[in-house]
Amino acid sequence: MKSFNHFVGYILLAAVLLLPGRTPVSYSSGDSACPEIVRAAFDITQQVCDGTGRNQACYGHILLDAELQANASTSSFEREGDIANVAAIRSLRISAMDLESRAWGIALMQLQASLPDSQIDQNVTMLLFGDVQIENAMSHANLMTMTAEATTNVNIRQRPTLGALVVGQVAPGEAVTATGRLDDSSWIRVRQPRTGITGWVFGELLTSENDIDDLDPVDAATQYYGPMQAFTFQSGVDDAMCPEAPHSGILIQTPEGVAKVTLLINEIDIQLGSTVFFQAQPGESMAVQVIEGSARVTASGQTKTALAGTQITVPLGQTLTPAGPPEDPAPYEMANVAALPVELLARAIVVHPPLSEDEIDALIASPVAPLPVVDESTGDEGEDDEDTGDTTLPGSEPASEEEGGPPSNPGQDGSPPPGLVDNPGLGDSVPPGQNGSPPGQDKKE
Repeated sequence: MKSFNHFVGYILLAAVLLLPGRTPVSYSSGDSACPEIVRAAFDITQQVCDGTGRNQACYGHILLDAELQANASTSSFEREGDIANVAAIRSLRISAMDLESRAWGIALMQLQASLPDSQIDQNVTMLLFGDVQIENAMSHANLMTMTAEATTNVNIRQRPTLGALVVGQVAPGEAVTATGRLDDSSWIRVRQPRTGITGWVFGELLTSENDIDDLDPVDAATQYYGPMQAFTFQSGVDDAMCPEAPHSGILIQTPEGVAKVTLLINEIDIQLGSTVFFQAQPGESMAVQVIEGSARVTASGQTKTALAGTQITVPLGQTLTPAGPPEDPAPYEMANVAALPVELLARAIVVHPPLSEDEIDALIASPVAPLPVVDESTGDEGEDDEDTGDTTLPGSEPASEEEGGPPSNPGQDGSPPPGLVDNPGLGDSVPPGQNGSPPGQDKKE
Protein backbone atom coordinates (compact mmCIF):
# COMPACT_ATOMS: atom_id res chain seq x y z
CA MET A 1 0.00 0.00 0.00
CA LYS A 2 2.83 2.39 0.81
CA SER A 3 4.43 1.80 -2.60
CA PHE A 4 1.09 2.37 -4.28
CA ASN A 5 0.60 5.60 -2.34
CA HIS A 6 4.04 6.78 -3.36
CA PHE A 7 3.25 5.98 -7.00
CA VAL A 8 0.00 7.93 -6.77
CA GLY A 9 1.92 10.71 -5.06
CA TYR A 10 4.32 10.99 -7.98
CA ILE A 11 1.46 11.24 -10.47
CA LEU A 12 -0.33 13.87 -8.38
CA LEU A 13 2.85 15.83 -7.84
CA ALA A 14 3.51 15.92 -11.58
CA ALA A 15 -0.07 17.05 -12.22
CA VAL A 16 0.18 19.88 -9.71
CA LEU A 17 3.54 21.02 -10.99
CA LEU A 18 2.11 21.27 -14.51
CA LEU A 19 -0.90 23.35 -13.52
CA PRO A 20 -1.45 26.39 -15.78
CA GLY A 21 0.73 29.32 -14.77
CA ARG A 22 3.29 27.18 -12.95
CA THR A 23 6.90 26.75 -13.96
CA PRO A 24 7.63 23.01 -13.77
CA VAL A 25 10.02 22.10 -10.95
CA SER A 26 12.82 19.74 -11.87
CA TYR A 27 14.21 17.60 -9.07
CA SER A 28 17.83 16.52 -9.21
CA SER A 29 19.72 13.99 -7.18
CA GLY A 30 22.49 14.58 -4.67
CA ASP A 31 22.87 17.39 -2.18
CA SER A 32 20.35 19.65 -3.97
CA ALA A 33 17.42 17.23 -3.59
CA CYS A 34 16.44 18.35 -0.07
CA PRO A 35 16.17 22.11 -0.74
CA GLU A 36 14.35 21.45 -4.02
CA ILE A 37 11.81 19.23 -2.27
CA VAL A 38 11.28 21.91 0.39
CA ARG A 39 10.85 24.72 -2.12
CA ALA A 40 8.44 22.73 -4.29
CA ALA A 41 6.44 21.64 -1.24
CA PHE A 42 6.05 25.23 -0.06
CA ASP A 43 5.09 26.46 -3.54
CA ILE A 44 2.53 23.71 -4.06
CA THR A 45 0.99 24.16 -0.62
CA GLN A 46 0.69 27.91 -1.11
CA GLN A 47 -1.05 27.41 -4.45
CA VAL A 48 -3.46 24.56 -3.72
CA CYS A 49 -4.40 25.71 -0.19
CA ASP A 50 -4.99 29.37 -1.00
CA GLY A 51 -8.76 29.12 -0.63
CA THR A 52 -8.87 27.16 2.64
CA GLY A 53 -11.75 28.46 4.76
CA ARG A 54 -12.67 28.51 8.43
CA ASN A 55 -12.47 25.13 10.15
CA GLN A 56 -11.09 23.49 7.03
CA ALA A 57 -7.95 21.43 6.47
CA CYS A 58 -6.01 21.37 3.21
CA TYR A 59 -3.79 18.56 1.94
CA GLY A 60 -0.72 20.57 0.99
CA HIS A 61 2.02 18.13 -0.06
CA ILE A 62 2.53 14.38 -0.15
CA LEU A 63 2.28 12.29 1.92
CA LEU A 64 -0.56 12.50 4.48
CA ASP A 65 -2.46 9.59 5.99
CA ALA A 66 -5.85 10.76 7.30
CA GLU A 67 -8.30 8.86 9.47
CA LEU A 68 -11.77 10.38 9.23
CA GLN A 69 -14.55 10.33 11.80
CA ALA A 70 -17.10 7.54 11.40
CA ASN A 71 -19.87 10.03 10.52
CA ALA A 72 -17.69 12.25 8.31
CA SER A 73 -19.34 13.60 5.17
CA THR A 74 -15.93 14.18 3.56
CA SER A 75 -15.38 11.45 0.99
CA SER A 76 -11.58 11.61 0.84
CA PHE A 77 -8.50 13.51 1.96
CA GLU A 78 -5.89 11.84 -0.20
CA ARG A 79 -4.26 14.27 -2.64
CA GLU A 80 -2.82 17.76 -2.94
CA GLY A 81 -5.54 20.39 -2.79
CA ASP A 82 -8.15 18.18 -1.10
CA ILE A 83 -10.17 20.13 1.47
CA ALA A 84 -11.88 18.54 4.49
CA ASN A 85 -13.91 19.86 7.38
CA VAL A 86 -11.59 19.83 10.39
CA ALA A 87 -14.31 18.24 12.53
CA ALA A 88 -14.34 15.30 10.10
CA ILE A 89 -10.68 14.47 10.77
CA ARG A 90 -9.96 12.07 13.59
CA SER A 91 -6.20 11.93 13.09
CA LEU A 92 -3.45 12.81 10.63
CA ARG A 93 -0.09 11.16 10.08
CA ILE A 94 2.28 13.38 8.10
CA SER A 95 5.40 11.99 6.47
CA ALA A 96 8.96 12.91 7.29
CA MET A 97 11.22 13.78 4.36
CA ASP A 98 12.16 10.83 2.17
CA LEU A 99 14.73 11.83 -0.44
CA GLU A 100 14.22 8.64 -2.44
CA SER A 101 10.45 8.99 -2.81
CA ARG A 102 10.52 12.82 -2.80
CA ALA A 103 7.89 12.82 -0.06
CA TRP A 104 7.59 15.45 2.67
CA GLY A 105 4.14 16.03 4.13
CA ILE A 106 2.52 19.41 4.73
CA ALA A 107 -1.04 20.17 5.88
CA LEU A 108 -2.64 23.56 6.46
CA MET A 109 -5.64 24.31 8.67
CA GLN A 110 -7.68 27.44 9.30
CA LEU A 111 -9.33 27.22 12.73
CA GLN A 112 -11.95 29.27 14.52
CA ALA A 113 -10.81 28.11 17.96
CA SER A 114 -12.12 30.68 20.47
CA LEU A 115 -12.72 33.46 17.93
CA PRO A 116 -16.24 34.93 17.55
CA ASP A 117 -18.50 33.70 14.75
CA SER A 118 -18.67 37.21 13.32
CA GLN A 119 -14.92 37.38 12.60
CA ILE A 120 -15.28 34.99 9.68
CA ASP A 121 -12.23 36.38 7.84
CA GLN A 122 -9.97 36.01 10.89
CA ASN A 123 -8.77 32.52 11.65
CA VAL A 124 -5.97 30.75 13.45
CA THR A 125 -3.53 29.38 10.87
CA MET A 126 -1.97 26.01 11.67
CA LEU A 127 0.78 24.46 9.55
CA LEU A 128 1.89 20.88 10.13
CA PHE A 129 5.00 19.59 8.39
CA GLY A 130 7.37 16.66 8.49
CA ASP A 131 7.16 13.83 10.98
CA VAL A 132 3.96 14.80 12.83
CA GLN A 133 1.08 12.78 14.23
CA ILE A 134 -1.99 14.66 15.43
CA GLU A 135 -5.29 13.52 16.90
CA ASN A 136 -8.37 15.71 17.14
CA ALA A 137 -9.61 15.99 20.74
CA MET A 138 -12.55 18.32 20.07
CA SER A 139 -15.63 18.00 22.26
CA HIS A 140 -18.29 15.76 20.74
CA ALA A 141 -21.51 17.17 22.18
CA ASN A 142 -25.10 17.73 21.27
CA LEU A 143 -25.57 21.44 20.65
CA MET A 144 -28.71 23.48 21.21
CA THR A 145 -29.70 27.10 20.58
CA MET A 146 -31.03 28.78 23.70
CA THR A 147 -32.27 32.33 24.36
CA ALA A 148 -31.81 34.57 27.38
CA GLU A 149 -35.14 35.04 29.17
CA ALA A 150 -34.58 38.09 31.37
CA THR A 151 -35.25 41.80 31.47
CA THR A 152 -31.57 42.61 32.11
CA ASN A 153 -28.26 41.18 31.01
CA VAL A 154 -27.55 37.58 32.04
CA ASN A 155 -24.11 36.69 33.43
CA ILE A 156 -21.84 34.09 31.86
CA ARG A 157 -19.65 32.69 34.62
CA GLN A 158 -16.38 30.83 34.54
CA ARG A 159 -17.84 28.02 36.65
CA PRO A 160 -21.39 26.95 37.53
CA THR A 161 -21.67 28.85 40.80
CA LEU A 162 -22.82 32.33 41.75
CA GLY A 163 -19.43 33.05 43.32
CA ALA A 164 -17.47 32.40 40.13
CA LEU A 165 -15.90 35.04 37.91
CA VAL A 166 -18.19 36.75 35.38
CA VAL A 167 -16.53 36.32 31.96
CA GLY A 168 -19.30 37.82 29.80
CA GLN A 169 -22.98 38.66 29.53
CA VAL A 170 -25.95 37.79 27.35
CA ALA A 171 -28.44 40.49 26.38
CA PRO A 172 -32.18 39.90 26.87
CA GLY A 173 -33.43 37.83 23.92
CA GLU A 174 -29.91 37.06 22.66
CA ALA A 175 -29.25 33.51 21.47
CA VAL A 176 -26.33 31.39 22.66
CA THR A 177 -25.18 27.86 21.84
CA ALA A 178 -25.67 25.41 24.71
CA THR A 179 -22.97 22.73 24.79
CA GLY A 180 -23.82 20.86 28.00
CA ARG A 181 -25.52 20.99 31.39
CA LEU A 182 -25.12 19.87 34.97
CA ASP A 183 -26.99 16.69 35.88
CA ASP A 184 -29.85 18.66 37.44
CA SER A 185 -29.88 21.26 34.61
CA SER A 186 -29.43 24.03 37.17
CA TRP A 187 -26.58 25.46 35.08
CA ILE A 188 -26.05 25.38 31.32
CA ARG A 189 -22.67 25.47 29.65
CA VAL A 190 -22.82 27.90 26.71
CA ARG A 191 -20.79 29.49 23.94
CA GLN A 192 -21.68 33.04 22.94
CA PRO A 193 -21.33 33.30 19.12
CA ARG A 194 -20.99 37.09 19.21
CA THR A 195 -17.85 37.07 21.35
CA GLY A 196 -16.62 33.47 21.33
CA ILE A 197 -16.80 33.46 25.15
CA THR A 198 -17.63 30.15 26.82
CA GLY A 199 -18.90 29.64 30.35
CA TRP A 200 -21.94 28.82 32.46
CA VAL A 201 -25.38 30.45 32.73
CA PHE A 202 -27.98 29.90 35.44
CA GLY A 203 -30.41 27.43 33.82
CA GLU A 204 -33.66 29.24 34.69
CA LEU A 205 -32.50 32.25 32.66
CA LEU A 206 -32.38 30.34 29.36
CA THR A 207 -35.15 28.88 27.24
CA SER A 208 -35.27 26.71 24.12
CA GLU A 209 -37.77 25.13 21.77
CA ASN A 210 -35.94 21.83 22.30
CA ASP A 211 -35.94 19.52 25.32
CA ILE A 212 -33.11 20.54 27.66
CA ASP A 213 -32.65 16.87 28.57
CA ASP A 214 -31.20 16.37 25.08
CA LEU A 215 -28.11 18.26 26.19
CA ASP A 216 -25.27 16.07 27.44
CA PRO A 217 -24.65 16.15 31.21
CA VAL A 218 -21.07 17.34 31.76
CA ASP A 219 -18.75 17.80 34.68
CA ALA A 220 -18.44 21.34 36.01
CA ALA A 221 -14.71 21.41 35.23
CA THR A 222 -15.07 20.12 31.66
CA GLN A 223 -14.42 22.73 29.00
CA TYR A 224 -15.94 22.78 25.52
CA TYR A 225 -13.58 22.91 22.56
CA GLY A 226 -14.43 23.38 18.90
CA PRO A 227 -12.91 21.58 15.89
CA MET A 228 -9.18 21.01 16.42
CA GLN A 229 -9.13 23.62 19.20
CA ALA A 230 -8.01 20.72 21.37
CA PHE A 231 -5.61 18.06 20.09
CA THR A 232 -2.74 15.78 21.00
CA PHE A 233 0.36 15.50 18.84
CA GLN A 234 3.93 14.32 18.64
CA SER A 235 6.70 15.25 16.25
CA GLY A 236 10.19 14.39 15.19
CA VAL A 237 13.08 16.39 16.56
CA ASP A 238 16.37 17.56 14.98
CA ASP A 239 15.32 15.88 11.73
CA ALA A 240 15.92 18.61 9.14
CA MET A 241 17.88 17.08 6.24
CA CYS A 242 19.25 20.39 4.93
CA PRO A 243 19.45 24.01 6.13
CA GLU A 244 16.46 24.94 3.96
CA ALA A 245 14.21 22.36 5.65
CA PRO A 246 12.51 23.15 8.97
CA HIS A 247 12.48 20.59 11.74
CA SER A 248 9.21 18.67 12.02
CA GLY A 249 6.48 20.31 14.09
CA ILE A 250 3.42 22.57 14.10
CA LEU A 251 3.50 26.31 13.41
CA ILE A 252 0.47 28.26 14.72
CA GLN A 253 -0.36 31.93 14.16
CA THR A 254 -3.24 34.00 15.56
CA PRO A 255 -4.81 36.75 13.42
CA GLU A 256 -3.77 40.38 13.66
CA GLY A 257 -5.37 42.40 16.46
CA VAL A 258 -6.50 39.38 18.49
CA ALA A 259 -5.18 39.49 22.03
CA LYS A 260 -5.87 35.91 23.04
CA VAL A 261 -6.78 32.61 21.42
CA THR A 262 -7.14 29.55 23.64
CA LEU A 263 -5.99 26.07 22.58
CA LEU A 264 -5.60 22.80 24.48
CA ILE A 265 -2.50 21.00 23.19
CA ASN A 266 -1.50 17.70 24.80
CA GLU A 267 -3.82 18.69 27.69
CA ILE A 268 -1.74 21.85 28.21
CA ASP A 269 -3.64 25.14 28.21
CA ILE A 270 -2.11 27.53 25.68
CA GLN A 271 -3.13 31.20 25.27
CA LEU A 272 -1.66 32.82 22.18
CA GLY A 273 -1.43 36.30 20.75
CA SER A 274 1.38 35.39 18.49
CA THR A 275 3.20 32.98 16.18
CA VAL A 276 4.49 29.86 17.93
CA PHE A 277 6.34 26.70 16.86
CA PHE A 278 5.45 23.49 18.74
CA GLN A 279 7.35 20.23 19.00
CA ALA A 280 6.57 17.28 21.27
CA GLN A 281 7.98 13.84 22.01
CA PRO A 282 6.31 11.27 24.31
CA GLY A 283 8.20 10.62 27.51
CA GLU A 284 10.27 13.78 26.99
CA SER A 285 8.72 17.25 26.60
CA MET A 286 6.70 19.71 24.55
CA ALA A 287 8.54 22.83 23.40
CA VAL A 288 6.58 26.09 22.97
CA GLN A 289 8.86 28.34 20.90
CA VAL A 290 7.54 31.90 20.50
CA ILE A 291 8.94 33.47 17.33
CA GLU A 292 6.64 36.52 17.52
CA GLY A 293 4.30 37.89 20.19
CA SER A 294 3.79 35.90 23.38
CA ALA A 295 2.27 32.72 24.76
CA ARG A 296 0.92 31.76 28.15
CA VAL A 297 1.39 28.10 29.08
CA THR A 298 -0.49 26.39 31.92
CA ALA A 299 0.13 22.82 33.11
CA SER A 300 -0.05 21.04 36.47
CA GLY A 301 -1.62 24.13 38.04
CA GLN A 302 1.24 26.49 37.14
CA THR A 303 1.47 29.17 34.43
CA LYS A 304 4.50 30.61 32.66
CA THR A 305 4.64 33.25 29.91
CA ALA A 306 7.08 33.21 27.00
CA LEU A 307 7.89 36.25 24.87
CA ALA A 308 9.36 36.33 21.36
CA GLY A 309 12.85 34.88 21.30
CA THR A 310 12.15 32.41 24.12
CA GLN A 311 10.72 28.97 24.64
CA ILE A 312 8.94 27.15 27.42
CA THR A 313 9.18 23.38 27.78
CA VAL A 314 6.68 21.15 29.56
CA PRO A 315 7.68 17.59 30.57
CA LEU A 316 5.45 14.92 29.01
CA GLY A 317 4.62 11.35 29.95
CA GLN A 318 4.47 8.51 27.47
CA THR A 319 0.80 9.33 26.80
CA LEU A 320 1.73 12.91 25.80
CA THR A 321 0.06 14.39 28.89
CA PRO A 322 1.90 16.78 31.24
CA ALA A 323 4.28 15.14 33.66
CA GLY A 324 4.98 18.37 35.53
CA PRO A 325 4.67 22.16 35.40
CA PRO A 326 6.15 24.34 32.64
CA GLU A 327 9.77 25.36 33.02
CA ASP A 328 10.93 28.99 33.09
CA PRO A 329 11.37 30.78 29.74
CA ALA A 330 14.74 30.19 28.10
CA PRO A 331 16.36 31.13 24.78
CA TYR A 332 15.56 28.82 21.89
CA GLU A 333 18.06 27.62 19.31
CA MET A 334 17.96 29.83 16.22
CA ALA A 335 18.82 26.81 14.08
CA ASN A 336 15.57 25.22 15.21
CA VAL A 337 13.38 28.07 13.94
CA ALA A 338 15.34 29.78 11.16
CA ALA A 339 13.84 27.72 8.31
CA LEU A 340 10.21 27.80 9.46
CA PRO A 341 7.77 28.35 6.53
CA VAL A 342 6.52 31.74 7.72
CA GLU A 343 5.73 32.71 4.12
CA LEU A 344 2.78 30.31 4.22
CA LEU A 345 1.19 32.15 7.16
CA ALA A 346 -1.61 34.69 6.83
CA ARG A 347 0.33 37.45 8.54
CA ALA A 348 3.88 38.46 7.53
CA ILE A 349 6.39 38.25 10.38
CA VAL A 350 10.12 38.08 11.02
CA VAL A 351 11.43 35.21 13.16
CA HIS A 352 12.73 36.82 16.32
CA PRO A 353 16.34 36.04 17.26
CA PRO A 354 16.83 34.27 20.60
CA LEU A 355 16.91 36.51 23.64
CA SER A 356 19.86 36.15 25.97
CA GLU A 357 19.45 35.02 29.56
CA ASP A 358 20.14 38.59 30.68
CA GLU A 359 17.46 39.97 28.33
CA ILE A 360 14.95 37.44 29.64
CA ASP A 361 15.76 38.37 33.24
CA ALA A 362 15.39 42.06 32.39
CA LEU A 363 11.98 41.51 30.77
CA ILE A 364 10.75 39.51 33.74
CA ALA A 365 11.84 42.31 36.06
CA SER A 366 10.38 45.10 33.88
CA PRO A 367 6.90 46.65 34.30
CA VAL A 368 5.73 44.90 31.12
CA ALA A 369 6.78 41.50 32.42
CA PRO A 370 4.20 38.77 33.06
CA LEU A 371 2.14 39.43 36.14
CA PRO A 372 1.62 36.81 38.85
CA VAL A 373 -1.12 34.36 38.08
CA VAL A 374 -4.30 35.13 40.00
CA ASP A 375 -6.74 32.47 41.16
CA GLU A 376 -9.91 33.40 39.29
CA SER A 377 -12.07 30.69 40.81
CA THR A 378 -14.06 33.18 42.86
CA GLY A 379 -15.10 36.76 42.49
CA ASP A 380 -18.07 39.03 41.95
CA GLU A 381 -19.58 38.33 45.35
CA GLY A 382 -23.08 39.35 46.28
CA GLU A 383 -25.02 38.44 43.13
CA ASP A 384 -28.67 37.60 43.60
CA ASP A 385 -30.19 34.19 42.87
CA GLU A 386 -31.29 35.22 39.38
CA ASP A 387 -27.70 36.03 38.36
CA THR A 388 -28.65 38.99 36.21
CA GLY A 389 -27.23 42.48 36.18
CA ASP A 390 -27.90 45.88 34.71
CA THR A 391 -24.38 46.19 33.31
CA THR A 392 -23.22 47.12 29.87
CA LEU A 393 -22.36 44.37 27.40
CA PRO A 394 -18.73 43.82 26.35
CA GLY A 395 -17.80 46.06 23.45
CA SER A 396 -19.57 49.13 24.82
CA GLU A 397 -18.71 51.31 27.81
CA PRO A 398 -18.52 48.91 30.77
CA ALA A 399 -19.83 49.72 34.22
CA SER A 400 -17.38 49.51 37.09
CA GLU A 401 -17.56 46.70 39.62
CA GLU A 402 -18.66 49.21 42.24
CA GLU A 403 -21.57 50.12 39.96
CA GLY A 404 -22.60 46.51 39.56
CA GLY A 405 -20.57 45.68 36.46
CA PRO A 406 -18.60 42.49 35.89
CA PRO A 407 -15.11 42.21 37.33
CA SER A 408 -12.12 42.66 35.06
CA ASN A 409 -11.55 39.66 32.80
CA PRO A 410 -8.32 40.17 30.87
CA GLY A 411 -8.43 38.95 27.30
CA GLN A 412 -12.23 38.99 26.98
CA ASP A 413 -12.64 42.72 26.37
CA GLY A 414 -10.11 42.95 23.56
CA SER A 415 -7.18 43.75 25.85
CA PRO A 416 -4.35 41.29 26.41
CA PRO A 417 -4.39 39.20 29.60
CA PRO A 418 -1.50 39.70 32.02
CA GLY A 419 1.81 38.98 30.34
CA LEU A 420 0.38 38.75 26.81
CA VAL A 421 1.37 41.36 24.27
CA ASP A 422 -0.98 41.96 21.36
CA ASN A 423 1.07 41.14 18.27
CA PRO A 424 4.35 42.87 19.18
CA GLY A 425 5.95 44.60 16.24
CA LEU A 426 2.62 45.85 14.86
CA GLY A 427 2.41 48.91 17.08
CA ASP A 428 4.71 51.80 17.90
CA SER A 429 5.25 51.06 21.59
CA VAL A 430 6.53 47.59 22.41
CA PRO A 431 8.68 46.18 25.19
CA PRO A 432 12.44 45.87 24.62
CA GLY A 433 13.38 43.05 22.28
CA GLN A 434 9.77 42.54 21.13
CA ASN A 435 9.61 44.56 17.92
CA GLY A 436 9.72 41.51 15.70
CA SER A 437 12.94 42.53 13.95
CA PRO A 438 16.45 41.21 14.50
CA PRO A 439 18.92 43.63 16.11
CA GLY A 440 20.26 46.22 13.71
CA GLN A 441 17.26 46.02 11.40
CA ASP A 442 14.54 48.61 11.19
CA LYS A 443 10.97 47.54 11.76
CA LYS A 444 9.05 47.27 8.51
CA GLU A 445 6.44 49.91 7.94
